[in-house]
Amino acid sequence: MSNEQMEAIRRVDHFARSEYRQLDLNQVLDEYMGDFVEPLLRLAGLPGEVADVGAGYGWLALAFALRTEAKITAIEYDGARLEAARQIAGILGVAHRIEWVQASIAGLPLPERSMDAVYCIEVIEHTGVRADFVAQLCRISRDVLVITTPNKLFPVINHDTALPFCHWLPLWVRDLYASAFGRGGRQDNNLFWSPRRLFGSAAGFRRVSRFMQFASYADYRELRLAGGRRLTPARRCMGAYFALASLLGRWSVYVLPNLASTFRRRG
Repeated sequence: MSNEQMEAIRRVDHFARSEYRQLDLNQVLDEYMGDFVEPLLRLAGLPGEVADVGAGYGWLALAFALRTEAKITAIEYDGARLEAARQIAGILGVAHRIEWVQASIAGLPLPERSMDAVYCIEVIEHTGVRADFVAQLCRISRDVLVITTPNKLFPVINHDTALPFCHWLPLWVRDLYASAFGRGGRQDNNLFWSPRRLFGSAAGFRRVSRFMQFASYADYRELRLAGGRRLTPARRCMGAYFALASLLGRWSVYVLPNLASTFRRRG
């Protein structure tokens, strides 16, 4: 996107007051394409219909609209955030390509098996460990389901306080622990999923990705590390850990910080 478009996006109400305002927006879109759009194209080809559940400011929907001809449905519970996403899409000229729906994951207003691919990116940790919510995602997908959410088994979750073992504690103890280290504002009482709980909730689907949401560790290396992403020391350390974890193959998900997975409907 142009500098003019980025500045216009940063002025969009609601987004202008968010913590995301100062991000490199071109990099954000590139990362969504490399992390989610390109892996789907390799796995299942061009999708006809895609749903982004918990769309936030719409980056995933935008990535699909800019990269494919798919019919896209962006679903977001927060009406103000959804309107900001629609305005951002308008600035990029793709708002007409996306259907904007205000709804909760608890009751998705879409017919059964109506979407070729359903995405739910960093959402279910905010809703509680509810198998019926994952069942809603399964219900509307006729083929592919992609879910990402922090791994409860991993000792540190940056998505939350980033304090070791904090998410393993009772909620009231978490508050004390986070406050003691000046991170009380990051303690949101999120409830995280274990691999077994998540995979068991995706009834009728099988996990087909071997490394996070990617078909293989090689695909992860090619797609996630492509595009000139800046490799900070922290990312280099994480990359070394991921390389070791990849030796576990399909079982690597149990030792990774996120349960990012791609599923396909059985049969």
